Amino acid sequence: MSRVLKPATHQELQDVEQEHAIRLPPTYQHWMQQYGEGTYSGWINIQRPDAEVLQPFAEYDLWEHTEQTVISQHQLQECVSIGSSVDGDFLAVHAGVDGLIWLPRHDEQITVWPSNDRSFAATLDQIYCGYYGRDEPYSPAYYEPWNGERHPVFYHFTGKENGITMREMAHLCKTDFTWDLVIENEYTCKLFKESIGGYIRFNIANGREIALFYENNHPTEAQEVDRFVQKLQHYLQTHYCTTLG
Repeated sequence: MSRVLKPATHQELQDVEQEHAIRLPPTYQHWMQQYGEGTYSGWINIQRPDAEVLQPFAEYDLWEHTEQTVISQHQLQECVSIGSSVDGDFLAVHAGVDGLIWLPRHDEQITVWPSNDRSFAATLDQIYCGYYGRDEPYSPAYYEPWNGERHPVFYHFTGKENGITMREMAHLCKTDFTWDLVIENEYTCKLFKESIGGYIRFNIANGREIALFYENNHPTEAQEVDRFVQKLQHYLQTHYCTTLG
């Protein structure tokens, strides 16, 4: 829901290709030039090319390397990372590999996913379904760009002691305010609002943490954002939420 994007430039990506003698997937380049870095559908971080992050892993036996493996342990230091999942998996490219290399955190098997003319989002959806064994990609798909403009506010929720669960609190907030997008599962509930460039997140899994993220960098809309944020903060404070920090 953020309205502030910080995309990569064509020249920046071209410089990486020339320096490391690699070919960044065209769909990835298009994505970076359009949206920049960020988190896709809450499960994978899309990042600028990084040729250093995987170099230390060449010293450790984290993955199985056989004659059938697409890269050797030594070649890990030649990989350029372009993303990482929230679980610690890496998505990378290598000059000698046609496709996207998936380096899982909790598995010894390195795999390669084709990078073709499909959109980069479609490729990520394919990885999500294939690796995590899902029948359908995460829906609805959304992107949270990293722009350094968001203001975070964290709350400690004590409603359980007063007869209201975190899930019930999330439902109240969902009902009492107007939202543009709602994403909810057994672990979390996110309520997005475009006018504030952010969302409120209820951590249902631990039952204690609530976080508000918003942007206030549009001078013509600053008062509107302030009014909504103040109203929401007052609402939370009257429903057993204490501001942290």
